[in-house]
Amino acid sequence: MTTANLNYELPTPEDITWKMSFGKLEIVVIAVIFLQSLLVAWFLFLIAGGLDQSMPLFRVIMGAAIVFAILIPVFILIEGFRYSSILAGFFTPLLLYSLMYPLFNSLLYHINLFLNPATIVPAIVGGLGFGLIGLGAYHMRSGIARSFALVTTGLTIIFLSSPMVLAVFLFVVTGELISIPGFIS
Repeated sequence: MTTANLNYELPTPEDITWKMSFGKLEIVVIAVIFLQSLLVAWFLFLIAGGLDQSMPLFRVIMGAAIVFAILIPVFILIEGFRYSSILAGFFTPLLLYSLMYPLFNSLLYHINLFLNPATIVPAIVGGLGFGLIGLGAYHMRSGIARSFALVTTGLTIIFLSSPMVLAVFLFVVTGELISIPGFIS
């Protein structure tokens, strides 16, 4: 009679990333999706800027803009930068948001705001917030507590960096038009 040798240990996983990776393509894809989400948000802000605030869909459009400006980019960063490097997780969102915020505001107000400190400072601070979220995604591999603290801090910095985004968020939640600067009913 023969006895079967049963081995219950799983084989060590092989590292096949070198076969499937095209350099830093995954970072480029994440960056493009992040930028598309921000572009949709600013496009919705442009549409809502041309509408009358008494229009019934105004609050819905502003709510969708906040979703595309804050929530979707956060989920993109958390999922996208979980298995990337610490430098890519922090600096990619920081640089992208710091460049795109003045660009989108220039499109919104039809003036050049790249040299205006009132636009550059919130762009860099908001970029730091998104960078902390990317950093939190990187640390999610080792534990949830550090990741939760970094993502919460990043979201707080994003909301505080741009008073307009915070005001629109409060308008969507409460329905008070007075919370948006320049929209006095």
